[in-house]
Amino acid sequence: MNKKVRSTRPRYASELAKPLGSPKPAQIRQLQKSSLELKEEIYRLECTIAAAPAAMHRHRLATMDTLPAPERAFSPRRRQNARMPLQQQRIQRNRRLGVLIELVIVFTTLAAALGWMNQWFHWWN
Repeated sequence: MNKKVRSTRPRYASELAKPLGSPKPAQIRQLQKSSLELKEEIYRLECTIAAAPAAMHRHRLATMDTLPAPERAFSPRRRQNARMPLQQQRIQRNRRLGVLIELVIVFTTLAAALGWMNQWFHWWN
């Protein structure tokens, strides 16, 4: 129902100076037709608005015992660095690097301690 309606307002000052004539019969019929269409559309919308609460109540009663749709078990994970500022990416990368270095140091220390204890207890050759 979205029709382009031409403005009835004159565009130029010279058109304002012209005397208003009586509308032609074709114009009158066209205006009556569009007026009738608008009245019908307004009536239909008013009826829809008036019936909306009852329709919502019926819908609520009809769907009262239904469960919502289950969530997807495996939702696609978005990348961790997506839309993250460079400064935060750098901080996160440095944190991971620090954890990696810490793990290397811990395992190296454990291997050294185990080797030193092996010198005393001779668990293997």
